[in-house]
Amino acid sequence: MKVLVVGSNGFLGKHVKSLIDSEEKYNVFEITGKDQVDLTRYEFLSDYLSKIKPNIIINCAAFVGGISYGYRYPAKMLYENSLMAINLYKASLEQNVEKLINPISNCAYPGKLTTYKEEYFFDGPPDKSVYNYGISKRLYVQLGNSFFEENNFSSVNVVISNMYGPYDHFDIERSHALGAIIKKVHDAKKDDINKVEIWGTGKPIREWLYVKDGAEALIRSMSLEPGHHFFNVGIEKGISVIELAGIIKDKFGWNGKFELDTSRPDGVLEKKVDGNLGQIKLGWKPETNLNDGIQTTIDWYIEKYG
Repeated sequence: MKVLVVGSNGFLGKHVKSLIDSEEKYNVFEITGKDQVDLTRYEFLSDYLSKIKPNIIINCAAFVGGISYGYRYPAKMLYENSLMAINLYKASLEQNVEKLINPISNCAYPGKLTTYKEEYFFDGPPDKSVYNYGISKRLYVQLGNSFFEENNFSSVNVVISNMYGPYDHFDIERSHALGAIIKKVHDAKKDDINKVEIWGTGKPIREWLYVKDGAEALIRSMSLEPGHHFFNVGIEKGISVIELAGIIKDKFGWNGKFELDTSRPDGVLEKKVDGNLGQIKLGWKPETNLNDGIQTTIDWYIEKYG
């Protein structure tokens, strides 16, 4: 079976590619990034698919960043991600791909919700802090429904909790809270600084999924029956940003203090993902606990950045 991993040089894509490479039954191809195949250009994508003829595509490509990045590039966030979604569905259908698998950010859920269940996915707009990115990710789900109804084309759209782990974004502008705090505390300890700034009030509650569990969910999705599948993968257990910072501080052995910059936006105050349907569909649930995952991520970060 030929499997194409799109965005294989990105955070999630690296882990998907690594896991699937270990399975000898798959003939794996990859699109590493825009320099190889620009997904916003339909003719380039369709031509590439016509040459390799994949059975399954796992799409890990996205134009993504943290809250501040979304505020800075709202049009690009919406336009590029939406074009990628439309082109992937259209080209996959045209080139007889059997199944398209897409990870969906949980920020696509309505901003008013605190626990995300599939039946409420379209029940209100995404939070304004992530609105354009969230709308572009909703498009994948609607395209999945529509392409199956009209063309009997199979796809799987998996809503995944906030992911973290090795190869994550750690630069302040593009990272989520966990990656940004790891970088800030690491740098503070290294440079003997006793103060680290945290954006917002520290109160927002987020659920965190170790990236290898996210990758495992996508790979298991390849075995689902034909159709359009839409479900969550998560643990429905959150932690506040300030509590998360405390865990990271302790693991680094840093003795400084956190300062809250309340002029910065918090985003949604609570986000947890109900993963029950995903567990039923996949016959599996995430395996890595937060403490172990953070320690592995910190160890990797120190080895890479010193």
